Amino acid sequence: MADALILNDVRIYTGYSHFGSCQEFGWEAPLQGMRSDGPSRFRLVGLRCIDGFEALMIRKDLFLQTPKGEEYILANFQITDITNPKIVRGVAAACRLLMEEFPEVKGIGQKGNVIVSKATHLLAFRAVSALVTGAHTKNQIDAKLANEVVNELVGEIIKAPNSVLNLLAIKSMDDYTFSHNINVATLSMVIGQAMGLTLEELRSLGSGALLHDLGKLRIPAWILNKEGKLSASEFEEITRHPRLGIDLLGNTHDLAPKSREVILQHHEKFEGRGYPDGYSGDNISLFARICAVADAYDALTTQRPFRPAFSPYQAMRTLVGSASTHFDPEILRVFLGKTSLYPPGTSVTLNDGSSGVVLRANPGALLRPVVRLLKKEDTGEPLPASKAGTVDLSKEWRRFIIGTLPDPAKPLEENPPQPQLRRVKE
Repeated sequence: MADALILNDVRIYTGYSHFGSCQEFGWEAPLQGMRSDGPSRFRLVGLRCIDGFEALMIRKDLFLQTPKGEEYILANFQITDITNPKIVRGVAAACRLLMEEFPEVKGIGQKGNVIVSKATHLLAFRAVSALVTGAHTKNQIDAKLANEVVNELVGEIIKAPNSVLNLLAIKSMDDYTFSHNINVATLSMVIGQAMGLTLEELRSLGSGALLHDLGKLRIPAWILNKEGKLSASEFEEITRHPRLGIDLLGNTHDLAPKSREVILQHHEKFEGRGYPDGYSGDNISLFARICAVADAYDALTTQRPFRPAFSPYQAMRTLVGSASTHFDPEILRVFLGKTSLYPPGTSVTLNDGSSGVVLRANPGALLRPVVRLLKKEDTGEPLPASKAGTVDLSKEWRRFIIGTLPDPAKPLEENPPQPQLRRVKE
């Protein structure tokens, strides 16, 4: 880690994306009496961001490049002061010469909300239930059911092409086998629509995503439900499920070739160390790359035997930290632009020390929702319910969210009920 550092005329990147530039980057040595390996302060003077400096709030790492070609990584940083836009200040865990890639993605503001209707969810649940039953009792499954469900899902998704997806709204079922496949299909098609896929392409993507994990039904249950670390042989068994899923389909003509690619390749990694074939980059089907993002997101936000469910914010930060290694950074960029990182009911803390709960999102300003303050900024003491203030962060630019709180505040009447998640299999 640099003890102290000044860089001039710095270009700033997040992964493979150009983020902006600044006239000066200053890194300060740890304060006297502080641990040498603790967080240190930095400043960005004359910062110019392509998407606005507010977009820094959801980054973990930045890639800095000087005119001489020197490369640094600003790791695990947090913005602490944007009072003066000419000098943005923050703290970070490290500033060091770049020895490896720390890719990130950037977000885009959209408008509105999209929620799949209860009727379509019920249809999807019944169809997946029939597919699961068929996988257990037959040598092959009927892909026509998947196509019928996807047609309904596509019909609802295309009604709101500029929508922002409230990611808590789709997690409305308890059974992981059913809800996971439906959620992944929905998320995949939302991403695909944002990427400009045609109606027919969306159907192929959705059908493959809906069926992507059915091969796990041929994996022994004791392996799927194991809470401890898998042995090498057990993991090898898990890696068979993409091909087992293809085997369940047989030679049916009811599923498009691109749908089959989703089932076979959704565990391939962008850097090339996935399974079953170790494909990388564009050698992986576009539809499989989309499904991989949706699959990982839904898995992270579902409770596991070894950890609680991640919040949407935590899950998204985890995903963008794996851009270009596990996931296609362009697809992650699109997904980030279609999501609400702070859904209603999310407990948050602000830069002034106050905390509260999100009431609603602001279309076009996803990082600045309307928040009901629950604790005073000066003392941190709880505010009486009668005096809890409502703050629209899109209008108060000196305040901003710096993180989510692990213990959610009591839901307010304006918030939808939170889903109850149970322990599920991988």
